[in-house]
Amino acid sequence: MHDTAQVTGLLQHGIAAARAGRKEEARQYLLQATDLDERNEQAWLWLSGVVESFEDRRVCLENVLAINPANPHARQGLRWLEEHAPPPAPVAEERCPRCQSPVPSSGAVCPQCDQLLIVACPGCGEYIEVEHPVCPECGCLLGDFRDGAHYHLGLARAYLERERFTLAQEAGDRAEAEAPDDPEVLEAVAALHERMGHTDLAVLTYQRAIERHPESAIYYARLGAIYHRRAMPDDARAMYEQAVRLDSNDSAALFALAQLYAEAGVLSGACRLLERAVEVDPEHAEAHLLLSDVYMRLGKSKQAVQQYERAGALSKPGSAVGREVQRRLTKLRPGISEQHAQGWGETFRRVTGLMLLPVLAAWVNAGVIPPWEIRPAALGALAVAFLASYLWACATDVPRNDIMRAIFGKAGLERLWQKALVGVPGVALWGAALGVIMWRG
Repeated sequence: MHDTAQVTGLLQHGIAAARAGRKEEARQYLLQATDLDERNEQAWLWLSGVVESFEDRRVCLENVLAINPANPHARQGLRWLEEHAPPPAPVAEERCPRCQSPVPSSGAVCPQCDQLLIVACPGCGEYIEVEHPVCPECGCLLGDFRDGAHYHLGLARAYLERERFTLAQEAGDRAEAEAPDDPEVLEAVAALHERMGHTDLAVLTYQRAIERHPESAIYYARLGAIYHRRAMPDDARAMYEQAVRLDSNDSAALFALAQLYAEAGVLSGACRLLERAVEVDPEHAEAHLLLSDVYMRLGKSKQAVQQYERAGALSKPGSAVGREVQRRLTKLRPGISEQHAQGWGETFRRVTGLMLLPVLAAWVNAGVIPPWEIRPAALGALAVAFLASYLWACATDVPRNDIMRAIFGKAGLERLWQKALVGVPGVALWGAALGVIMWRG
């Protein structure tokens, strides 16, 4: 219910102000009157004369006719508006940001070039125009749509981080559609499928990648890994064999194929692959460990111990690999620790053994006289023989003693060239020193 007297008063004030030319004042009175009585025919009629725009006048007159369809003033006013109202302003045509062709205002994809027009923000989930590099709602970084497939890959990863798996799947499919022949994109899309647990889709993507790039080893290796996890050893082995044929320097593929060979009992093949793997990547602790196992199964215990020691030197203290290495070494060599086997005591023992012959020769050559009467040249040769014996022992028996570790790293003398670099001069000096000791000139 409204106060009729109040509405009448507002209407009278509004009419008076309108007749006096005070349009703003009249508009305020008449708006209040229509707010209180929406069915007041006179208030709407007078309001149509003081509003500013043609559209507002049309609304007021249509309200009058809705109350009284026979009102002649409203009918005449609408006819006048139809004759004198300006044409509507043209609506700006929406265009595709990529090809600039017209697109429907409610469209999500350009019908001409298939460009996506709107995307869901990974942060807030609001759909926004693809031209925005940053979400205007939450400030989430979206990237530049002109980057094509990589733009959609970035969105897919962002969706995946927020567990929006359906959107991640759609973005990955869009990325592949944008660049179906790009090996980097295909690999990234397949990896997305794997992260989401869609291994069937990952397999299909890798297979499409192989069809387009049959010389790329990485796709075969990735398929091999999936088949291995699925307990399909024959298929996995076939994939890894092809990967190794295409890239014999891929230590990961070499190691994985060697694992399959070892599981199948093909020890010679596993041994060959692992020897190649540690040659390509000397820091591959797992490959050294598996190679030591294979050596043990082949009866090559000495080589096995060397590989166990190498794996232990490469693994972090307390790691699973490190603990397993120590357990196996302890079983193979109970009571002999690494520190003892490569320490100064063992080094001195080895050097002493090599020095016996030079010392005995010096004594005999001097006529079995007291050692302090041995000639100076022979004493100097003994000193050289001692140094030579140390180098010889390092190259053959104690390659990881403290000095060798300080010079060559924690693995000591591991490579053949390192042993030759130390051992060959040691043997040569030892022989030369013995010659000087034996010379009676």
